[in-house]
Amino acid sequence: MSLSHEQLAFFEANGYVVVRDLLPPDVLSRVRDAITAAEAEVQTGKAKHQALPEPDAAGADVATKTPLRKLNALVPHSEFFHSVAANLSIMDIVAQLTDNPTSIMLYSDQVFLKPAFCGSAKPLHQDNSYFRVTPHDHGVTCWIAIDEATEENGCMRYIPGSHKLGLLPHRQISAAHLTPEASDLGREVAVPIPAGAAIFHHLLALHSSQANRSDKPRRAWALHYANRDSESPMRSWDEMIRMR
Repeated sequence: MSLSHEQLAFFEANGYVVVRDLLPPDVLSRVRDAITAAEAEVQTGKAKHQALPEPDAAGADVATKTPLRKLNALVPHSEFFHSVAANLSIMDIVAQLTDNPTSIMLYSDQVFLKPAFCGSAKPLHQDNSYFRVTPHDHGVTCWIAIDEATEENGCMRYIPGSHKLGLLPHRQISAAHLTPEASDLGREVAVPIPAGAAIFHHLLALHSSQANRSDKPRRAWALHYANRDSESPMRSWDEMIRMR
């Protein structure tokens, strides 16, 4: 699978692009089951990956029935998640967007759980305020909707063209969140997508998501890629996973 000329032009202009049906239904079903199993491992204290609770449950032991906000680093501990993250459809698009068809690394993956009724908001930010990949266009995020992402349950929101602003100064607003120091950076646009679709976005694209006030979860799996020509002080190459 490759992006069309129209999709590439949209990405260049806006800093993100939607790709529908990235995961076929059978793979999507297996990913859902695997995420559910990973959550259960956390609740029983057997997880190999890091889990973070929802902010209202901060300080609680996550090996309980505490609502979980996020799971980190599933790919390093699962052949199945690794196989999905390395599949040809994703790799071809990542190669197009990072301008390197032969050397692609995964430096982070996260599952954002955003449970029904209590899934918290993610404030406006640029991914590279956390990851510091340089050059900025040598990395890309693939955000896959595991459940349908709607405006009611907290779909992604972008400021079109904000990737052209450069890396903005960010301030720490909580232990887990950064947000730009400046305000009035542009109007956010909601980007709802069906389950199995993905949004590929530039590491400088400003984006956010609102709280989940619906009765449906909004799980999403974010895969963060960089080509081997890039650098990051946050990850050594030995810590990354070779995808291609």
